[in-house]
Amino acid sequence: MNTTELSAYRIYWAEFFPAFGVVTKHDRKQIDGFSGMMGNSPKTYRKHFASKEKAVEFLKNFNKPLDKSYTVRLFTDRQFGLAKQSEGYRIHYTRKQWAETYEIGNK
Repeated sequence: MNTTELSAYRIYWAEFFPAFGVVTKHDRKQIDGFSGMMGNSPKTYRKHFASKEKAVEFLKNFNKPLDKSYTVRLFTDRQFGLAKQSEGYRIHYTRKQWAETYEIGNK
């Protein structure tokens, strides 16, 4: 039997921070392939990946037109699980994660 081992430290998330305002519905669709089930446009948008390598590959090869430019930071599923409702589910990035950012969208 072939089972996949899931690890909260191997699954990664990318958080997209718009340069200004909120994430548009159009941009969510371009990033994820669908606009999602969210009502209002969020201040950030999160997309999950099977690994950090897949996330970096996605960001480096992303070439779809976006309404805004975005700063993107990566974090683990473990960090996502530690996010608290009282803090608005804010992610506590490490210094290394803060330094490792990506830029996509309009320049």
